Formats: sequence, structure tokens, C-alpha cells
Amino acid sequence: MNTAPFEELYRLEKRIYRKNKRLIEDSILVKEPDFERYEAEYRRRVGKYVSISSDEEMMDAVVKSNIIFVGDYHTCRQSQRSFLRILKLAVKKTRDISIALELVHASRQKVLDDFMAGKIREDEFIKRIGLRQRWIFDLWENFKPIFDFARYHRIPLFAIDAAEEGSSLRKRDKAAGSVIAKLFLKDPSRKIFVLIGDLHIAPEHLPRETEEALHKLSGEKNPMPKMLILYQNSEDIYWELAKKGMADSVSVVKIDEMSYCRMHTPPLVVQQSYINWLEHEEGEIDYADAKASFLELVNTLSRFLGIRLKKGEKENVEVYTSGDLSFLNRLKCDKNFSSAEFERLKRQILASESYYIPSHRIVYLANLSINHAAEEAAHFIKYVCSGAEPERAPVDAFYANILHEALGFFGSKLINNKRKCMHEKEFAELLNYFHSIKVPEGRRLEYETAYIVGELLKSGKEGLNINYSELYRKRPLLFMSVTHAIGYMLGDRLYYAFKEGVISPISVKYLFYDRWESPGTPYKVYTSLCDKTAHVKIPKRM
Repeated sequence: MNTAPFEELYRLEKRIYRKNKRLIEDSILVKEPDFERYEAEYRRRVGKYVSISSDEEMMDAVVKSNIIFVGDYHTCRQSQRSFLRILKLAVKKTRDISIALELVHASRQKVLDDFMAGKIREDEFIKRIGLRQRWIFDLWENFKPIFDFARYHRIPLFAIDAAEEGSSLRKRDKAAGSVIAKLFLKDPSRKIFVLIGDLHIAPEHLPRETEEALHKLSGEKNPMPKMLILYQNSEDIYWELAKKGMADSVSVVKIDEMSYCRMHTPPLVVQQSYINWLEHEEGEIDYADAKASFLELVNTLSRFLGIRLKKGEKENVEVYTSGDLSFLNRLKCDKNFSSAEFERLKRQILASESYYIPSHRIVYLANLSINHAAEEAAHFIKYVCSGAEPERAPVDAFYANILHEALGFFGSKLINNKRKCMHEKEFAELLNYFHSIKVPEGRRLEYETAYIVGELLKSGKEGLNINYSELYRKRPLLFMSVTHAIGYMLGDRLYYAFKEGVISPISVKYLFYDRWESPGTPYKVYTSLCDKTAHVKIPKRM
């Protein structure tokens, strides 16, 4: 494994982490008196682990448990997605499950029941549960897939936040514990999956209150249900794994006999989800902040890659976000920016895709997620190193775009080593699904992409009989979608090949400087990288 560059990246990550931590701490103006002790009790529980585990071992423990407490970080979408993945695996084992959510107050259980039964619309449900009044975060889009999943599988949902507004964390634990205990005693054969804020699931918090409520309601002699705690993304454990070069390959660790910790998102990404919320709190993200965040990623990646960028090359870039599309008017009036380029840019924006415009040194970030920003930072570095794209034949443009997408994904993977993409197996499964249904018009592009990706990967070096000119000129969205998908796969393999020493740092650095200018060169570089990374093992992810 290439240890030296990853040690440097580790130090850079820690530096950004400490800066973000100070920013987050400074944003919290009021803490309840007992908060620091409450938080310390939680952190003691997730400071160390006894062994590296696996999704399979964790799910075996889930199957053997009655009440499963799952930690949630409200602003981090991967947190709710991880919970959903656990549910998807759980329903394969048993249908006797229920979901208990902190999101809805227990006094609104009837409203929740009506919504799940289809008696009220989504907007009315959100209004009647007072979601935006109760939570300072705008959480619905993160949680909606859980509601959809529960409705599809007819899984009952229960509201467990039963304390009065303004109650302390411990009083909230006590009230929620009572609700959970009653739910269990009503139907002991049904597993309860509890999704609640991280700090609540330390054993001495909500689990203890649930146990005490069970004792009071059912008596001391009755056997207690088996409880399981699923923590997530312990910062201490992540840094320990990162120091050993294992952070990107470990998805679960075992804390003790009754708890595991899911390592699905690095600390920087978790922090950024909260910082993004802070920046959105008072309206649009400030331009200067977006540029500073972007340039910090450029500096991190360029230092890691050993690429020296001049100050002027960085300062001249302009960074825009979805909160500021003013640059579109300027581009539309620019005679040097073609109408075809403008239409392509609009399609990217409408598809919520980030975009780098080399000719005008403009970066558009569809959102300020680290994945988007780091990917465009890698594209920016590539442009600075190799210059503007030359005119290419359609077939060369196809493979050059794959290489650009690969380097973008590789760069984002250096920052977020947990980032995933679809590989051949997932595309095959998606295609099988599409073959089993009548493909909806709205998913036609997705179907065509999966088909071409599958055929291209099957054809190997022989090449696929693609009309590149037709694809490039008449189906630009499909062109971008296919090269995007294949590029991501290659970028993922490139990351693990680099990490394992299959591809050297100097070879990766050269990819950023290489213009792939001669006819046929992009295809040769693509097939060469495919050969070199063919046997690289991609860690299994839940």
C-alpha cells in the first residue's frame, strides 16, 4: 500500500476536521446544563472497538434482537440511508417489524396513522405534525424514503418523542422509553427499530429508560427483551482506522456484545452536512464561502497529488451554487460560449449535476456536498494541468469524458473514502428489473444507460458497436450519462489500485497532465487503466 501519501492526506483531513469542529462548536450558542456530561457518556461508549465486524455479523445480531436502537445524525442524509439499508435487509428475514421515530411527536400518532393509510396528503401531514416548527432542520426529504418503504411493506410507524416541548435530553429519554416499552409489550413478537439522535442511544440513556419502563409495566420477573445498539461514524474509531489505512475498507466494528458501530460516512462529510445547514439557515450560501470551501479542497487534493498550482491559477476561478445562477446571463450573452454549450450546461443544472466550465474558469456546484465539490476540484486541477480540451472525434470524446469522470470520482474518493458508485453487478440488477416491467418514460434514460454500460463492459477490448457520432451529437444526455457511469466505476477502481500500490502516485499524477490528444489515445489510456485495475478488490458495502 502507498502509505506516505495517505499519511499526508490523514494529516490534511485532521486539520480540516479540527477547523470544522471549531466552527460547529462556535455555532451552538445555548446548551442545556447537563449536555456536556450527557455527550461525554455517549462518547465513552464509542471511543474504542473490540473487533472489525461485517454487515453480515451485525445483521445476525439484529435478527436475534427484539429492540434495535439506531443512531441518527439528522442533517446527514447517509445516516437515514444507512437506516433504510438495515430495514431492507431486515424485511428479508422477517416481516414482523415496526419502526419507532423521534421525528414525529407522540401526540401526532393519529395524524401519522392517517398519512400512512393514505387518508391525508404529504403536504398536509408535514403541516399537521408541525415538522418545520418542531425541528430547526429541514428533514423531510431525508426521511421521506423511510415512510415510503414502510408504506410499501405495510410496516407500522410509531411516534416516540413524547416529552413536553423544551424538556431536557434525559426527560425525553424517559418519555420515549415509556412509549417503546408499551409498544413492545403490546406485541412482543414484533421487532422494534428505533431511529433517534445519536446521543440518545448510549446504554445509560434511552436503552436504560426503556428497560426501567419495562420493569415497571411488566414486573421484575418477566424476561427482558434483547436490546441491540447500532451506533454510527464514531470519530475516534474513524481516526484510529484511518491511521492504519483501513478507514475505507471497514464498514462495521463491534463495540461490545450488545452494540456495533456502522462506519458509513467520514467525519468531514458528517460535519459538512451540518455546516451546509448552518450556511443555508439565513438564505443562500454566500459566494465567498463557497469559493473558500472549494479552494480548500483544491489545495488538499493538489498537495496530496504532488501538483503545485500557482496562486493566480486558483484565485481566478469563480464558484457559483444553486443559490446564485447569475452567471448564466453572462454566458448567454458571451459570443464565445456557443448555444450548444449553453444548452448542455442548462441540462446539467436541471439534473442537479455540478459542472466546471474551463473556458470561463467557472465552477457550478449543484450543492455544497463534499462529493460534488471535491469532484469539481479534481476537474479544475485537471484543467489547470493539461489545458483546455482539444477538438476531438466523437469516439475520442467518449473515452476522454470517461477519463475525466474517473479522475473526478478519484479526487472525491480521496476526500470521502466511503463514497460509492454503481458497478457492473448493480447495473445488471437494474437492467433485470427494467426487463421485468414496462419502463416508465421518466426512467428511459436510466434504462438506456444501464443497457449501454452493460454491453460496453461485456464487449471488453473488442469494443461495442456504438454510433459515437449519433450519441455525441443527437443524444448528449445519454452520452453524458453513460460516460459518467463508466468513469465513476473506473475512478473507484483507480482509487483502490492506487491505495494498494498497483498504480503509482507518479502514474496518477501523469493522468492529470496528459492531454490524451492524439486520435485513439483516450481509448488506449482507458483500456490500459481497465487492465491495470481489473483485479483490484472493491470492498463490499451494504
